[in-house]
Amino acid sequence: MRKCKLFLIISCLSTGMSFAEDSSSFAIHANTSSEDLLIQLMVIDPMGRKGGCELSPVKTCYDEIFGNEGGYGTNRLGDEESLTQANNESLELFYGPVMPGTHTIMLESLTSTTYFYEIRAFKSDFSSTNSLLYEGYISSNTPLMFKAYVDPTPGAPAPVVTKTVTFDTLRQDLAVAQKLNQLGDDKFANSLIRMVNLGEKLAGKCDKRKKDKKCTPAIALLNMVVKRLEVANRKCDSKDPKACDEDKDWEDFGKEHRKDHDYDEFFRDWDRDGWHKDKKTCKRFVTDEAFKIIKEDANWLIKSLGGEMDKGHGKDNSDRDNGRGAKVDKKDKN
Repeated sequence: MRKCKLFLIISCLSTGMSFAEDSSSFAIHANTSSEDLLIQLMVIDPMGRKGGCELSPVKTCYDEIFGNEGGYGTNRLGDEESLTQANNESLELFYGPVMPGTHTIMLESLTSTTYFYEIRAFKSDFSSTNSLLYEGYISSNTPLMFKAYVDPTPGAPAPVVTKTVTFDTLRQDLAVAQKLNQLGDDKFANSLIRMVNLGEKLAGKCDKRKKDKKCTPAIALLNMVVKRLEVANRKCDSKDPKACDEDKDWEDFGKEHRKDHDYDEFFRDWDRDGWHKDKKTCKRFVTDEAFKIIKEDANWLIKSLGGEMDKGHGKDNSDRDNGRGAKVDKKDKN
């Protein structure tokens, strides 16, 4: 199976024409490597005008933002060697000039897959900003939403991009990774999902806490989920079970939090969890790709709970620090 990819590219498509006063433009190219293109995307501009298609509750398409200089459609890429058409459809969305303000990108899929997107804005004077790249998982009928603040004024900062991440997003990440064989067996995936569930329960009580503005217990649990994935990412297997030993990390977690009553509910439920008898027999692993995706979404969620985002994003992230992986409320320095 080929690696599924989805690219969102905000750029300028050359049509042989130029806008008289404003040459800013906004374009999206999206594809996957599945046999059929089972995704749709939609852009909503600052005035609420829509372009593209949404899948739920039923497939509905809009052309409110396109005017005379844009559109939305499907292309099929051909196989250069055999001169036949390959099963590699792509979506293209383009419009301009671009209205300054927050643009919402909605992404939906009929299947579970991995996506990648790249954002690039062209200014009214046709100058461009460096692209921002991001990757993640999407599951069937679970829309993803991104907010991109775009200012087409020459010299204005690059787009500021945010992603809406919830506890459900993280659960979906784990489920999709396991379905795509990028995460261990059901026992391992379910134990991580149960931790996310317990973290969500603690987050629901944050408003009642008076200690600080952060949701510290939920943040600690999310960090522990990431730590468990980091341990599993060490390529451990049955021949070297100690490489996947979480006991030291749990011991440290218990020393730090067991005497804190804010964690009583977590430890009560976790101590009774079936994971403790399953951990020696289950299959634990996480691919580099899955680790980066899940860790980054956990960071977005931690940020929303008042915590600090980890500056690292797993292995091989030199390109991410240069724009790959849009970060919350941070402008591209370029």
